[in-house]
Order: sequence, then C-alpha cells, then structure tokens
Amino acid sequence: MIRRLITTASLSAISAMASRGALFAGVLATAHYLGPAAFGQFTLIQTTALLFTTFCALSLGQMATKIVAEAMAQDSARVSAALTVSYGSAVLASLLFSALLLACSYPLAVKIGGSAELAGVYASSALLVLTGFVGAIQNGVALALHKVKQQAVANIVTAPLVFAIMLLAALQRDIAWAVYGSIAAQWLIVLGQERVLRRYRREHGQPLAWSSTRREDWSVVWRLGLPSSLSGLLTMPSIWLSMAMLSHSAGGATQLGNFAVGNQARSILLFGMGVVANATLPLLSSAIVRGARAEASTTLRHSIALLVVVTASIAGVLAMAAPLLIQRFAPAYAHAVEPLQWLLLSAVATAPTTILMRKATADGRPGVLLAGNAVFSVALLGATSVALQMHTGATGVAIAYVIASCLQLATFALYNHRELRWNSAPERN
Repeated sequence: MIRRLITTASLSAISAMASRGALFAGVLATAHYLGPAAFGQFTLIQTTALLFTTFCALSLGQMATKIVAEAMAQDSARVSAALTVSYGSAVLASLLFSALLLACSYPLAVKIGGSAELAGVYASSALLVLTGFVGAIQNGVALALHKVKQQAVANIVTAPLVFAIMLLAALQRDIAWAVYGSIAAQWLIVLGQERVLRRYRREHGQPLAWSSTRREDWSVVWRLGLPSSLSGLLTMPSIWLSMAMLSHSAGGATQLGNFAVGNQARSILLFGMGVVANATLPLLSSAIVRGARAEASTTLRHSIALLVVVTASIAGVLAMAAPLLIQRFAPAYAHAVEPLQWLLLSAVATAPTTILMRKATADGRPGVLLAGNAVFSVALLGATSVALQMHTGATGVAIAYVIASCLQLATFALYNHRELRWNSAPERN
C-alpha cells in the first residue's frame, strides 16, 4: 500500500511540477516585467477567476476519482457512466460560473481593478473557469484509471511551450497580455491531458455515454459533488476578500504585489500537495467500499506523515533561499520575503488538512468539509481585519493565513481523532 501510494504520489507530483511548474515560471517572468503594482492587479484578476473555480472544481475532481475508482473496483461496465457524470458535471458548473463572471466583469473591473478598461480582461478570465473545471476532472479521472504516468509525460512535453507562451505575453509589459498568455498556456495543458484520456476511452471501449446514463448515476452530484463544492466556495471567497482588503489598505498596490509573490509560491505548494493527496483518494475509496476500515486508517495516517515531511522540507528550503534569491533576481520585491516565509508556514499547516479532506470525500461526508472550510474562512477574515487595523500590511495578512490554517486543521482532526491514533488496535474486517 505504501509503495503504491509513493509511486502514484511521485508520478502525480512530476505531472504537477511539469504543468504548474511551467506556469509558475511564467508567473515569475510576469512579476519581473510588470513590477509590483501591475503584478498585484494581474494576480487579483487570476484570483477572481479562481474564486469561481478552485475548490468547487477540486471537489468535483475528487468526486470523479471516487466514483470512477469505485466503478473500476466493482463493475467496469459502469466506468463509462462514471466518466460521463464526471465530465458532465464539470461542463455544467463551468458554464454557470463563467456566465456569472462575465456578468460581473464590469463592476469587478471598476470596484476591484480600479479601471473600467480592465472589464474585457476580467471577462476573458472566464475561460480560466472552464480550464479549471475540466483540468480538475482530468486529474481525478487519471488517478482512478491509473493513467498518471501518461499524464505526466504529456505535461512534460507541453511544459516548454507553456512557459514560452507566458514569457512572450509577459514581454509585452501589459496586464491584458499577461492574462491572455496565462489563458492560452492553461488551455494547452488541458488539451494535452485530454489526449491521454481520450486514447484510454477509445482503446477500452469506454466512451462518454451522454444518452445512456441513468438518473441514479447523476445522484452522486447532488449527494456529494454539490455539497462538497459549496463547502469549497466558503474558502476561496475569503481568500479573495483578504486580498481585496489588502489592496485597499495604505500602500495597498505595492503591499498586494509583495503578498502576491508569496501567495503564488503557497498556491503552487498547495496544488502539489493536493495532487499528492489525491493519490490517496482511490486507495481510501476502494478500501472503504470493500469494508477494510483498518486499511483505510493506515493509509490515512501514513499519507499524512509522508505529505507533512515532504511539504515541510520543500517549504524550509524555499524559506531559507528566498532572501538570497529575491535580493539577487528581484530586488524590487525585497519586502516580500517575510510574507513569503509566513505563507510557506501556513502551507505546512495545511498539509495534513489536504489528506483529511480526501478522507471526508471517501467517506461521503461533505458536512465535515463544510465545517472545516467555514472555520478557515471566518478565521482568515477576522485575523486579516485585525492585521490591517494594526497596519501590518502583507506580513500581517500572511500571519492571518497561518492562524486560519491551524484552526482548520484542528477542526478536521477533531472529526477524525479515532483514525489518527497510531496505537489504535486494528479492526477485523
């Protein structure tokens, strides 16, 4: 079990490093050519699009992993229906949120971006909503179908072109071009990943069967996918609001740019953690559906230990290297070092939470996700408000993330205190 977990997690990490690593390198180039103030606006536009997708899409991606893995373990004839439900839910949700973002693009540009000229840029970011949903479903399905290796190869192949697209856009030194480059790069990743899954469906005779799925096949969407997505929608708005509050504080444009550097590093780290955590979901789901609760508990504990060690190691290296690297390559972001270090610490605190979230999904307990994310949102907004009243700027907001992440972890741990006991007696299955 541990060998399977490490193998799948390693391949997932390679895939994420290839795709998100290329995007992150492009974001660093964008930060260099735009400068702190403009880069803060670029990040805010991206975060606004993510507001409509991130946790909702990830919840649907985890739902896809669960139902496809269960179909593979119980009845392969149901794999086609599970794939159809997975893609169908993503398309419907992305169209709904894209329409909402388009409708809000002008007021967002005026109230948040400070310029009506950015309305078209905010509207175009609706395309990031679609890539966010489809990409999350692709990652979830690849895990369940054991196609992570092939997906990693596809991402490695497209990575140089992804970076080239973002670099060319960044060289224009314009917010709009930077956003358009980010959109094109992420679409390229989605198309490369879909080729892998399309090949599997064709070779194994598992087409997307839109007309043959039954009503009960779709019930998992409102039993698990929808409640999980709603719980995720508590988290991203609080993150977005904390950034909006920072942008409207004294010296907000520069403070937001300094915060954005650390937040990009945190986001990449969280994405990698999520990818690795997702590797545990098919193991947990298959163990639970077979009634092997002891195996599921062992998987939970060992995966938490593995992810915490890896995350803490990476975060520690980045925290120590940040002062030298920023001084050498981006001196304009000298005040970004301290917020970056606090945000890395918040990522370490979030590492166990990512595994516990997958456990809640495997158990079919969206209420646990709702409680944990509600605690994070309330804590983040409260701590951010206090930090800005104390005029601590980007560093204060970063500390607010640490506080919120620790309280969220405590909430999830409370719901799983029995499974987290290392000395608990094994169950008889």
